Amino acid sequence: MSEKIVSQELLIKISLVIILFMGTFLVFKMLQKPKIYNSTLSKISHNYSRDVVNKNIVWKVKEPYYYRDTHNTCRWDGSIYNEIRENYYNNGDHKYAFFPLFPLLWKISHISVLYIGLINYLLFGISVIIFSMFFLDTARTGILERICVFTAAIVLPQVVVYYLPYAEALFTFTFALAIYGLIKNKYWLFFIAILLFAMTRPTFLIIGLSFVIIDVVYLIKHRNIGHFIKELSLKLLPLLLGTCIVFIMYYFNSGSLTKYFESVNQFWSMSFRIPDRIADWSIEGFGMNVFTIFFIVITSLILFLNNFLKIIRSDKTEGQPSIFKGDTNFIKEYFFNNAIIYFWGVFIFVVFYQDCTLNGLSRYIIASPYFFIFLFYFYANLKEIKLNKLIIGSVVLTAAGLFMLTSQFKLEPKLNFSDSGFFLLLFTFLYLSSLRYMNTVFKIACLLILVLLNVIWITYLYNIYLCNACIFT
Repeated sequence: MSEKIVSQELLIKISLVIILFMGTFLVFKMLQKPKIYNSTLSKISHNYSRDVVNKNIVWKVKEPYYYRDTHNTCRWDGSIYNEIRENYYNNGDHKYAFFPLFPLLWKISHISVLYIGLINYLLFGISVIIFSMFFLDTARTGILERICVFTAAIVLPQVVVYYLPYAEALFTFTFALAIYGLIKNKYWLFFIAILLFAMTRPTFLIIGLSFVIIDVVYLIKHRNIGHFIKELSLKLLPLLLGTCIVFIMYYFNSGSLTKYFESVNQFWSMSFRIPDRIADWSIEGFGMNVFTIFFIVITSLILFLNNFLKIIRSDKTEGQPSIFKGDTNFIKEYFFNNAIIYFWGVFIFVVFYQDCTLNGLSRYIIASPYFFIFLFYFYANLKEIKLNKLIIGSVVLTAAGLFMLTSQFKLEPKLNFSDSGFFLLLFTFLYLSSLRYMNTVFKIACLLILVLLNVIWITYLYNIYLCNACIFT
């Protein structure tokens, strides 16, 4: 592909990130106006208001969107990150469950609470551009296809997390830098980026195990123990070093190297147990979590088993595959499989350490760098899946998802506007699956409808956050 086409594609993607942010902001501002809200969204939905006396009670109300200020912009995890930014870890032991890089950079940058969401969104946009330019194979996709897939990716419902004062944007950005380092064959950049990545969110165990598992799978093929140890060490060293830096920071502030684990056990009730029911904090979040279980977690396992069988059945390779030698095809394949193990690590954690309370599942998986790697690589290879298998799989997964969505009577079994997240994610999946069969006009028309509906839903979720209702993440 010529440099001119690459430059044009890059310019289009940058423009789309800016335009969609401005469009989302405009829709949100419009729905703050009573006349517009009452004649549109109020006809099919409601908003929330937390009782001023009994904070445990949240009312369903017909009110326009909230106005943002420095108080309501920092809710839930956002308020904890803001506290760390202002007081470090000196005001509440529960904050040690949150890693320090994001609030420390926020403090150093002196960015206002009102504008940190904009910075997070820009970091997210840059990250997805990097992932799409690398993992969307130009040999298998046309430029219009790539632009449509990229646009659909940056308006997914869980993108709302990147508008919040949460660490997900930095988490995604640092990993994108690591991938960029591998593309340019610069290990020092990969090392620094993964070190910072490890200081952003406490996922060191899941990420580390995913590296180990995937490297063992490739060891079966190349059967070179020395190469296996070297490759794994180069990946784990920055991850472990970043985690150790966090624990040392905690030690100097609290006097305990295990402060993170003490905080998690004491305040967040995360211990291994066999679940006996399904729960969720949020009606809006439940539908997105259901989609994540069937269309991402289960589907990814099928893909991984298929890849694993191919490796087992193949002959011993003469080469020594490495992500550090600039082999772009192997880098793509490696991190696609790595993403699948990450998904399953998160899913197992939620089921057995959150007692199958699903809140956060779709956020942990979709609002992560691994999801966009998975999405772009999977789409680029989608043409290898026969149409009849794709249709049968989609029907089965949709039926299973709808059954789960309507069978949990405590979580409002009747389908309504609160389940829009499930249907918008489903609509996006069906759009991407059939994109190769559409003509140009139909591709663009469906995309415009998809963008509009997703943007409205993103603003609705953002307003729930501002209302301090039961959080959907």
